[in-house]
Amino acid sequence: MKVILLQDIVSLGKKGEVKNVSDGYAINFLLPQNKVVSATKHNIAQFEAKLNRREVKVKEKQNIYKKISQTLNKQTVSFSGKVSDKETLFQGIGVNNIIQAVKANFNLDINEKWFRDSAVIKKIGRHEIILNLPDNKTISFYINIKAEDN
Repeated sequence: MKVILLQDIVSLGKKGEVKNVSDGYAINFLLPQNKVVSATKHNIAQFEAKLNRREVKVKEKQNIYKKISQTLNKQTVSFSGKVSDKETLFQGIGVNNIIQAVKANFNLDINEKWFRDSAVIKKIGRHEIILNLPDNKTISFYINIKAEDN
């Protein structure tokens, strides 16, 4: 009986492969445990379409990460706020503030999980922000914090 593997099976093969197995093995073990489906033309076409959709989604995400990397790497985002006598902000700049500023300035959506350091920044000056993108690429950009004019 021809079957399509729905998961990796050590003694049989990798997910997505079409294999010939004995009828008894398929009917009594593989099919009841939802490890395979019978390899009809309809099931093969459906499985290939599912794989193609997955590949398209992966490529779209890779393009988004590439755009973020090319646009944001080594750029500077400016902030200003009221400061104390010790040149620290009364209200610090956090990850959400940075995400909003990047969205406003570059029209890019970044995720708070990508930030290497999520500490609130209260000192004025230039600070490096490092992002670990899901495609295993690391980029950095800067935020520049200035004292607000009164």
